[in-house]
Amino acid sequence: VVWTDDDQSIESVFSLEKFDGCDLESVSALLYIPPMDPSMLVSLWHSGALKNVRWVHCFFAGVDKLQPFISSCLLDKSGNDNGLPLTNGRGAFSSSLAEFVFCAALHFNKQIMRCQQLKQQASWNPFVMHVLRGRVMAFAGFGNIARATAQIAKAFGMRVIAL
Repeated sequence: VVWTDDDQSIESVFSLEKFDGCDLESVSALLYIPPMDPSMLVSLWHSGALKNVRWVHCFFAGVDKLQPFISSCLLDKSGNDNGLPLTNGRGAFSSSLAEFVFCAALHFNKQIMRCQQLKQQASWNPFVMHVLRGRVMAFAGFGNIARATAQIAKAFGMRVIAL
């Protein structure tokens, strides 16, 4: 994605040909959204066309796919930071993913598939529906997503363990 200061426009770009005729010198910020191939950024950077970029942002929290761009374009020959800010989307999706975790926890705990089958069969077959209160939710790692999920788990009265 390319954003220029001049017209405040945002455009998705997935091939180098798309840049033909573009004034890339007016680009001040780069937004990397996977699955775009980061080698395209490396090629553009080394062409000198992005000389006015003042900020690079990765839409996702993980910047591992950007490693070729980082090492080739954002670090000097000694491996030191060249001063251009690289930011990421850490925490941007934590609440959404935490809600999805609880969507799954409730789906399986409340046996939603079984309830749907009974409804389709027009059958009354009582069974015990378990509650999440008092259960344990364990996390391998305790980053932003896990912390957001743990808050919901606590609200459900669950015990939280982080490894």
